[in-house]
Amino acid sequence: MFNVFKRKSIWISMLVATILIGLFAFAQVGARSTVKVRHLPLALVVNDKGKDAKNVVKKLRKESHKKSAEIKWVNVTHTSELTKGFASGKYYGAVVIHSGFTKAINQQTDYLKGKIITQKLAALVVKTPMAAKTAPFQQQKALANSLTKKTPEQAKISLYVSQGSNMTVATILTTALPKMTDHLNQKISNEYITVANKSGLTLSPQDWSKLQTPIHTTLIKRNKVSTKEISGMAPFLVTIFCWLGSLIASLLNWRDHSKNEKKRTDGRLSLTSVTSQLISGIAIVTAIAVSVYFFTKVCYSVPIHDPKQFLLMIGGISFVFYLLQSAVLDLLGLKGWPLLLIIWIGSMAVITFIPQMLSPFYHNYVYDITPIRFAYDLILNQMYITDASITGPSMLSLLYIGIASIFAMYASTLIKKRKKDSLAEKDVRLL
Repeated sequence: MFNVFKRKSIWISMLVATILIGLFAFAQVGARSTVKVRHLPLALVVNDKGKDAKNVVKKLRKESHKKSAEIKWVNVTHTSELTKGFASGKYYGAVVIHSGFTKAINQQTDYLKGKIITQKLAALVVKTPMAAKTAPFQQQKALANSLTKKTPEQAKISLYVSQGSNMTVATILTTALPKMTDHLNQKISNEYITVANKSGLTLSPQDWSKLQTPIHTTLIKRNKVSTKEISGMAPFLVTIFCWLGSLIASLLNWRDHSKNEKKRTDGRLSLTSVTSQLISGIAIVTAIAVSVYFFTKVCYSVPIHDPKQFLLMIGGISFVFYLLQSAVLDLLGLKGWPLLLIIWIGSMAVITFIPQMLSPFYHNYVYDITPIRFAYDLILNQMYITDASITGPSMLSLLYIGIASIFAMYASTLIKKRKKDSLAEKDVRLL
């Protein structure tokens, strides 16, 4: 019974299991355990040039200058520019200080000053009735009336969150940005309380309600993600479908071509065989694109805004994946399969995060080089982001990967294979 432990296959199986667990832990647990918001780019639009607006901007920027700051402010001139900024991934949210901000704060300060003067005049009349008939008293009374005549307005700030850019970031900003303005409100309100207490002013609840929330905040969500879009996970899942579909298809197609090539005396793949792989790959990715569209849009009603563009994009992405995987198999045979799994496992751990949330290691050596990330960016932009271009850097990166893969596939025809295939490849051919 215990003789089984004398077999090499048992120890190899345990070693493979350990390596796979370590790989998953490194990719999934390692990446996620180091996730932290670092220098998250947010747009700052200041439409007011007054003193109070400048003070708010100064307070916001003070925190962002720290080395470990969570936010990096990006100056934007007009609110109309935000749509393009969200589409290009330049920033993920925005704070807009509206015109009239300083005027509103000044109105609130003047209102409080008017109430203080009114209370002091009332106390003076009680103490010295004749003072009410003096010119200075009348001047002060007129001033107080003018300061309290108008109900003070709230200063206005709008908070923008690009929900479709990244759901994790959007969730963070939806909570963090209102907290930031609440802090500003509290600080200004406390200043009013301090002034009132020093002057012995007692405000009615009605009067105080006009001063306790100096800033009115409006939260605006751009590139909204509906509940039918699987809480923002639709691009991730579509990317998985493209990779898995092309992964299985490339393996089966490679096996089929390998069977036909084993009769050659020189042991090499032919140019005709590689060309056949390319031609059959076009048919395969067409089926993958139609399948992805059918199961996302038709079966589960996930919104697809431009079906034609979606099908073309999914077909193109799947074809690049197919080319990459076929190139690895043509060059290395089944021994290249673990490399494809490493790409897959590593990519799944990082593509749902933005670069600013990843540690330097996972950012530079996993996120930046994984081909799946470029596909995810394109799919996310097509499904969620208004006015997003699909001809940017991600598209060019995939194009270069596809071209390089085609060259690698044809280059594999120059590589002589071993006289005896590996046992793993023989097993595949027997399937």
